Amino acid sequence: MVLIPSLTQVQLEILRLAKENPDETLQLSFESPVMGKGEPPIDNPPLIQEMIDLGLVEVQQSRVHCEISQFQQQCWLEYCSDLEMPSIYAWELWRKEFIASQDGSTTLISPGEEFEDFSYVWVQEMEFQAVQPD
Repeated sequence: MVLIPSLTQVQLEILRLAKENPDETLQLSFESPVMGKGEPPIDNPPLIQEMIDLGLVEVQQSRVHCEISQFQQQCWLEYCSDLEMPSIYAWELWRKEFIASQDGSTTLISPGEEFEDFSYVWVQEMEFQAVQPD
């Protein structure tokens, strides 16, 4: 009997892109909070690790560095794209919405209370390919 793994929609989309481009190395970036003693993550993100364990993808290269959250910056820019002049009040509203949108997440990354005070995060960049069956 063939075992068909249960994958999330995101994993299926990643796998679809990798399979459509079998000769190319795909790149992904994952942000995670800087916590505890500020040590960088040493494991692959669970989303990718599960796909590695199932033999679906193979990581070619991986690196980790610390920087201001690009995800937060992009969300903020989208939020205030219709505003003529973003204000601290708009920041406070966006910040509350942003934090609420992460409800239930195990890795909460909260922007600071000061205007445009984005969080520092660990950025894991990886290059990977789909594993081609023999």
